Amino acid sequence: MDTQDETDFYSFLNEYLHNWKQLNSDYMRAVISEDLIAREIRQGKAEDYGYEDSVEGWTQTFEYFKDQEMEWILTPQSIIPLKSNERMAIIRATLTIDGKLVETSNLFFQVFVLDSASHEWKLKRTYV
Repeated sequence: MDTQDETDFYSFLNEYLHNWKQLNSDYMRAVISEDLIAREIRQGKAEDYGYEDSVEGWTQTFEYFKDQEMEWILTPQSIIPLKSNERMAIIRATLTIDGKLVETSNLFFQVFVLDSASHEWKLKRTYV
């Protein structure tokens, strides 16, 4: 595994988490692969979705929180190399609202693939 690729991924992940915290839906739209495969489990029910629903979900979430006193707390739990151009980032996400920590959190298992043409990391698969 190329050390430069690892450095590039960690730089990308820091940028990704920064934009998430900044409620940057334009950034999320650009980083999500158009052939995203996603699954979310809420209250024991599975929902599968793709690019359009994912972008809409991020946009709605960011819009909901933009005028509130809130802060995302995003903690990478693990980075797992899957292939030479593919990494899984396991991220614990919770937030504070009005300075109070929300009692629940989510684990995001997100697989990013390095596009060989553009040399950009794209979110290809996610499980929440």
